[in-house]
Amino acid sequence: MGSSVNALVDAAKPEEGAFASLRRRLFLVTAEDTPDALMRVLGVASVQQARLRALSAAPEGQHLAIRLEIDDQGDARAEILASRLASCPSVRGVGFGWRQ
Repeated sequence: MGSSVNALVDAAKPEEGAFASLRRRLFLVTAEDTPDALMRVLGVASVQQARLRALSAAPEGQHLAIRLEIDDQGDARAEILASRLASCPSVRGVGFGWRQ
């Protein structure tokens, strides 16, 4: 009986990547409030081939708060994107985590 239950459970399990497209990373970027700041940030995301799912940008004092929601591509890719965003000339800070 145990092996038949295991077979049913294994058959019902989603494949490894089945929910990967549902997981998303959230990047919070603080940049200078300049006319090209948003385009610079989006350019970095584009070069890194991040699949953008949501975007918002709003001025906060002297800075621009940018929120990028992208499909998860793993921890290493998220760290690389964060590093590249942080090195962008207009960016003053980057934080990232999971979307809730």
